[in-house]
Amino acid sequence: MSNPLIDQHLPYFKNVSLFKNLDEVQIKKIMAIMTLSEIRKDEMITREGESGDTMFILLKGEVEISKSLFLSPLSSEKSLQEKALNRLSEQHHSFLGEMALFLEKPERSASIKAVKNCTLAVLQKEELLKILNKDFTIASTIYHNIAAELCKRLIKSNKDILKLTTAFSLALEGD
Repeated sequence: MSNPLIDQHLPYFKNVSLFKNLDEVQIKKIMAIMTLSEIRKDEMITREGESGDTMFILLKGEVEISKSLFLSPLSSEKSLQEKALNRLSEQHHSFLGEMALFLEKPERSASIKAVKNCTLAVLQKEELLKILNKDFTIASTIYHNIAAELCKRLIKSNKDILKLTTAFSLALEGD
């Protein structure tokens, strides 16, 4: 019996960096535990600070990733004071929420909102860990790919912090 998720989306998954250096059989093994979720425009997928045990692959649509501009004790209007960090669409072959795989008590580090209607492939931490604990080749490849993505994101964040620090310093000098 064929799995519609696998049949329909396998070519797309081959371009997702999470699956880089995995063969078709290995990708299908992970796809077999995925579920699909349809998210409507303007719905929240995750909220910063909430607990989470899922990661997502954006198959269709567009999302906006944002962070609170204030630390929680400083603002009770956190949801109104957010900065959009990034917009991603299916052309990016993006995976999101992967930090939930690494933390004992995972807390979402950012909010993700659907900017357009979205289709997401959902991976539950517990189900994925069952595969990774049985197949060390898949595990090492997946963890390597996630680490590489987190490094890219950290480099971008460091550049953004440098820009903000420079702008802030220049603004202070002007006063």
